[in-house]
Amino acid sequence: MPESPRTRRGGEPVLLADDIRTRLTEIIGPQFPEQFGRLMAAVGEADAEAEVELITEQAKDVVLPIVSARTPARLEYNLSRKGVWATEPNRKVMEFRYETEDIVGSLTVEYSLGELSTHEMELVSWIMGRWHERGPTVEFSLRECAREFGVTWGGSRARSFTEALHRIDRTRFTGKVWDSATKKMMTRHFGIFDDVQILERKESFEGRSLESGEGSVKVTLSSFMHEQLRNNQFARLDWGVLRGRLRSSLGRRLYAFLEGQKGFSNGTVYEITIDDKLAHTLGSRDTNFDRFRARLRKAGEEVVGAADRYEAIRVRAGQGGRYHYVLRAERKAS
Repeated sequence: MPESPRTRRGGEPVLLADDIRTRLTEIIGPQFPEQFGRLMAAVGEADAEAEVELITEQAKDVVLPIVSARTPARLEYNLSRKGVWATEPNRKVMEFRYETEDIVGSLTVEYSLGELSTHEMELVSWIMGRWHERGPTVEFSLRECAREFGVTWGGSRARSFTEALHRIDRTRFTGKVWDSATKKMMTRHFGIFDDVQILERKESFEGRSLESGEGSVKVTLSSFMHEQLRNNQFARLDWGVLRGRLRSSLGRRLYAFLEGQKGFSNGTVYEITIDDKLAHTLGSRDTNFDRFRARLRKAGEEVVGAADRYEAIRVRAGQGGRYHYVLRAERKAS
């Protein structure tokens, strides 16, 4: 490659391979240079002079498995198992309550800025993955967040993440637990976050940001969520699977749901009836069950293709009559 910098029409510089290697090494870590040949092979020689963001996007299947090794993801058990997330979220109705008896009991969710989506689920799992036992706060930059999500940076990207943080912060839950031993009912009201601070440097209140995407974020997990994490009540998710290889919202939601289950027989087989409760738990409001089963079957195939630990995820006829169907997940013994 020529040593002198090349430019696009208009005089903008184009990054050469060495620049790309240097910047991706900064992003991914010192282990990246040995993976550089695989990256170049994945995107093709013609793209070797493209912007680093474009290369990262086109080579996501190569880069994200590397990144996932250093990007832990967690999702608290209640959030992974309950009907909190919508695969096709309603953003038009801002304030409403969603009440359901899902597969693990009753749940009331109060949305103030529209339903939470699988994108918010991914964001929560990424934030919880960065949590340490030192305390309930997690800090990061918006640009860092976008980078870990494998997306190019821009003003709209910044808004999408801040809007997602606001929606998560404004969502509240009411949970009821009855203890058969003490004969007592406990009702608990809680959220996912207690506090969200987004800090950026500006010349004035109305002025431009001086940091262009480097605004820092400090999130304080709610006391309930922090207590759950401290007690190891969370599912570990593979970030390369969740964000890298799974494409559909239902596939991502199904993966998070299955990873949060403790009911695998001998650790390898899990079965559950496909009904309204499961559909709501997986975030689907589809009332056509033939269509939902077809989508669920396709999502299961997607999870099997993306996550090595799953050998099969099938939709099969059950023994409860003509309209009884079961979801069966089989995974390798750990």
